[in-house]
Amino acid sequence: MAFRIQWDDVPEKADADNFASLYSMEKDSENSVNQADSSSSEEKEKHIFIEGDNYPALKFLQKDYSGKIDFIYIDPPYNTGKTNFTYNDSFNVDSWLSFMNRRLQIAKDLLSERGCIFIAIGQEELYRLKLLCDQIFGEENFINDFMWLHGKGKKDSFSRTMQQSNICYAKNRKKLKAFSDYEITDWAKNNLDDDERGNWFSGSISFSEERSNSEHPNFYEIISPSGVKWNRQWLIKKAEMENLLAQNKIYWGQSPEYNNVPRRKIFNGEKTEIIPKNIIDGAESTRSAQNHVDALLGEKNSFDNPKPVNLIQHLIQITGMPDNITVLDFFAGSGTTFEAVIRQNQQDNGKRRCIIIQKPEKIEKSPLYKNIAHLCFTRIKKIIPPQDGIEYYRCTENSKK
Repeated sequence: MAFRIQWDDVPEKADADNFASLYSMEKDSENSVNQADSSSSEEKEKHIFIEGDNYPALKFLQKDYSGKIDFIYIDPPYNTGKTNFTYNDSFNVDSWLSFMNRRLQIAKDLLSERGCIFIAIGQEELYRLKLLCDQIFGEENFINDFMWLHGKGKKDSFSRTMQQSNICYAKNRKKLKAFSDYEITDWAKNNLDDDERGNWFSGSISFSEERSNSEHPNFYEIISPSGVKWNRQWLIKKAEMENLLAQNKIYWGQSPEYNNVPRRKIFNGEKTEIIPKNIIDGAESTRSAQNHVDALLGEKNSFDNPKPVNLIQHLIQITGMPDNITVLDFFAGSGTTFEAVIRQNQQDNGKRRCIIIQKPEKIEKSPLYKNIAHLCFTRIKKIIPPQDGIEYYRCTENSKK
């Protein structure tokens, strides 16, 4: 049975029917960064940076980007009750739920049918956020909570919290490509057939006869060295199976019978595809992420608790989405998502495009940066490749222009 979360709604100015007359979205050509060779016939679509409140900015984006965003990552306020961070992180529950609901409703509309959203959150609001997202995206579209092990943890008298959550929802789970990851084998300790290549372990490579679909393209026959025939649905195409057979990477059991269910031999040092784990323990720590941002910005602790670039890059990678997707982050913070997109493009020669939104919230403790949007865009200009361009927009209340 689905549970629904209820709260007293707290309206925002951008809810008004005359929204378009209250706010403006205008390009700032002076701050925009053009590509080095803008005359090229293969000019990429430019990235987009929007300075302003993300709620009206998202409403403006709906006009051109409804159903066109493939990947969303956001790191919203965790509602810790503290006000000593770079931004205010203290709401009452009704305000926080109203705040998140409005933005996530638009996020759902912006997602493509194949798209998904990752939302970083602490334990303070994890369970309310899960119920809220079940209502917005549908609990049938929940993928998992990808928990990042972030370092020494946050402790109190009873426990030490070692993880931060990244809950993931699909726009339409049936149309979202299955996630995948890779790992390097280093735990094989046996060599049952004295293979000269060293230790290996065996991995499943087929469905049982009962579960096999005889109409599936991967349903075919292979024959063991002793003549045992195996007709079933395999996890790989026939051409790949023939390649493994030629390399003696199929284990049939002990000779001379060779009558075990065929399994794949995986040697230490081999890279194999796996279903992603929901525990992320290979990303950088909170401290290393902070050191990286401090070095880029030339100022210590001007932005609190940035996420590591390789965490968001990992989330992009496991989706297996095409290398020309559009990525959105409407709580851009210091700009980590943008750097993750740039790094991934550099790694696989991709053409991913990034749209990020950041409110110009004042930073009290920074002598170098007047607000978070200024800090974020400074980071962007330091890391953007010369062949990329970025358009700078300002979303403002007309009364404040």
